[in-house]
Amino acid sequence: MLIDVDAEKRGRDFAEAVVEAVHEPLLILRSNLKVVSANKAFYKVFQVKENETEGRLIFDLGDGQWNIPRLRELLHQILPGRSTFRGFEWNTTSKTWAVR
Repeated sequence: MLIDVDAEKRGRDFAEAVVEAVHEPLLILRSNLKVVSANKAFYKVFQVKENETEGRLIFDLGDGQWNIPRLRELLHQILPGRSTFRGFEWNTTSKTWAVR
């Protein structure tokens, strides 16, 4: 079996460019809920740094603002089936967030 490494790299570069082009905070997770990457908007809005985010469990980010029982439940439900959810809101000290 032959793998076109250049095509694979182009695909990865394209995906990374799309993530960065999104103006809303975006977080990419592994199935174990550890952060693969985030876009600039995520780092700016949630005031965290890349080295404090990537590779860490989502619930350990920042000041624990992601450690929400209902969010945990939803993520554990959707990740195995690669599905989505909508209509979830949570509050941080400065803002209310929603998944629509």
